[in-house]
Amino acid sequence: MRLSTEQFFSQGITALGDLSKRAKDTQQQISSGERLLSTSDDPVAATRIQQLETQLAVSGQFQRNIDLAENRLSQIEQAISSVEDVVTRVRELVIQSGNGALTNNERRLIAIEIETRQAELEDLVNSRDADGNYIFAGFRVDQQPFERVDGAYQYNGDAGQQVIQIADDASIAISLPGVGLFTDIPLQNNSVRAQTFSPASSSLQVSAAEVSDQALFDANFPEDYIIQFNDINAVVPPAQNYSIRRRSDGGELLANALYDPVAGISFNGFTVQAVGSPLPGDQLLIEGVNKGSVLNTIERIARDMPVQPDGASREAFVNDALENLDAIQDKLLSARAQAGARLNTLETTRSAELDRELGYQEILSDIRDLDYAEAISNLSFLTFTLE
Repeated sequence: MRLSTEQFFSQGITALGDLSKRAKDTQQQISSGERLLSTSDDPVAATRIQQLETQLAVSGQFQRNIDLAENRLSQIEQAISSVEDVVTRVRELVIQSGNGALTNNERRLIAIEIETRQAELEDLVNSRDADGNYIFAGFRVDQQPFERVDGAYQYNGDAGQQVIQIADDASIAISLPGVGLFTDIPLQNNSVRAQTFSPASSSLQVSAAEVSDQALFDANFPEDYIIQFNDINAVVPPAQNYSIRRRSDGGELLANALYDPVAGISFNGFTVQAVGSPLPGDQLLIEGVNKGSVLNTIERIARDMPVQPDGASREAFVNDALENLDAIQDKLLSARAQAGARLNTLETTRSAELDRELGYQEILSDIRDLDYAEAISNLSFLTFTLE
């Protein structure tokens, strides 16, 4: 078949246009460093590139999560370690106070240092992160976890643990709630806890609650009590008075006893003192407990240390205090080990995630990246042909 002159020139122009487009595309490839200029160049490869880029983005997020978790757990571990240091120092002071050669004044000075350490401890258990969130408050990160209420420290957070995903199939807790960590410490002796159940118009608050007769208190443990203040006209002549009943069944144990705000209320081995003016109907809840918090335990040690008589009583006080502090240290050691184990998990996961990311990048490079030597050679050939 013969080609006419017009057809010959038409085919030549088409070929030159194709060569020109190929040269332009090759120049764009060299400029971008990528083999594919559009999805239509290789739809299968383009889809795979999109998948790999998504996987890389997810891997990057996991690594940022690991960094966040590492920072948080490192702060938790450091805070617990600092609490351990404070408790260790308090333990040394308790041992020192047992020296029979010390005077009462010297023991008061030791108690003052323990109070100072307790203030330091209060700051530590209320630690915050860089964003101002409380690290030992569970989910309630905006709520100070430990506050003094009714003469004792109470926990205001919850038991929640914040969890963050660090791999496709792995998540890790990045918090340790203060409940169970700084509370629920087994006590050597049963103790007492008191709180008010007063209407908003009342100024009554518990200022102190303690076991004043351990044997008598233990004999009735774990009974809880309700103290209720009565109308002043319930006694003659009119005066402030109260009644006590069992919490378990409401049985009345004491009726219309005169209230002395200086001496407080003593019953079945406990003594509770309050400040403010009680109104008729105001109530105090007295609970027997065999577990305590770090703050309350150390506060009690500082309070009772100067008033212990020499001899067997002081020896028993020192032994009980050391037992309680040992229980605290055991719990802190376990918590710090838990934080350390999580940090080790993060390090292992980070290494695996970096290896996975490197694999994604290598596959992506094989599919997407341009072979510069080949592209430059092709461009030279196309340019020469066009000339």
